[in-house]
Amino acid sequence: MVPRQSTAEAGFSALEEIKELALSRPAARGQLGRLRDEHVTLIAELDQTHPAAADLGDRYVDAGARGIAVRTRTSDADPGAVAQISARIHAPLLSLEPADSSYRLWWARACGADMVVLPTETLSDPALYSLLERAESIGMAAIVEVRGSADLVRALRAQAKAVLLRPDAGSGSSSDVGVGVGAGAGMDELLSLVPNGVVKVAECGPGGRSSLITCARGGADVVLIGASHLTGTDPASTVAGLAAMGAHPALTARASRSA
Repeated sequence: MVPRQSTAEAGFSALEEIKELALSRPAARGQLGRLRDEHVTLIAELDQTHPAAADLGDRYVDAGARGIAVRTRTSDADPGAVAQISARIHAPLLSLEPADSSYRLWWARACGADMVVLPTETLSDPALYSLLERAESIGMAAIVEVRGSADLVRALRAQAKAVLLRPDAGSGSSSDVGVGVGAGAGMDELLSLVPNGVVKVAECGPGGRSSLITCARGGADVVLIGASHLTGTDPASTVAGLAAMGAHPALTARASRSA
C-alpha cells in the first residue's frame, strides 16, 4: 500500500513537477529593453482560448505590438497549450496572472511566459524582494503591479526594474483611469513619480485612444492594451492604429519626457 502524501509533501511534489516543466521551455525572452523605444510601445492582451490564438498573436506583433499578454490561471490554463502559443509568437509573452508565490512564478514560466506580474497588494516586502530575485535568476522579467504611491515606494525599495501602473478605480475624478488624481494617485501622478531608470508600463484605461495619449504624454514607456479594447472582426487593425498613434511625432518623445 502506497502511503498517502501529506498536504506539504503533495505541494512540494507539484512544485517540483512544474519546475521541471518550466526548465524544459526555451530560454525566456525577458529583456525589458526590448519594450522600450523613442516612442511609447504596446503590449496587447491575447485571448489564449481563441481557436487561432497563435496566429492572432502573430498578427498583433506584425501590427506593432512589442509584447503579448495572456492570462495563465493555474485553475484553468493548460501550460502546454499556452507554451505552444509562446513558441509561435516572435515577441515576449507577459503572464497577467499575479505571481504571488514561487509556485505561480514557476507556473508562468512553464506556460512559456517571459515576463510576470508581481502584486504588491498580496506580497510582504521580503516576499516581493525574493520573487524579484527568483524571477531574474530564471531569466524572467518581473513587473511589479502598482496601484498607488505606497505600492510604488515598496516596488522601488525592492529594486524593481519595471512597474505596471494600475491606479485604483477611485483615483481621479475622470471616467478615464489615465486622467485626474482625486483621493488617490491617478495615472499622471504615478507616472511622474517613477524614476526614469524604471520601465513604466501603464494599463490603458476605458478611454482607449485618449488614455493611450494621456499615458504617452505622461511618460509611459509601454501601454498595456487589454482584451476589452481588442474586440470585433479585426482586432489586429486596432493594434495597428494604436501602435501608429503611439509613434506619432505629436506625442512627446522619450528624450524630451525624461529631460
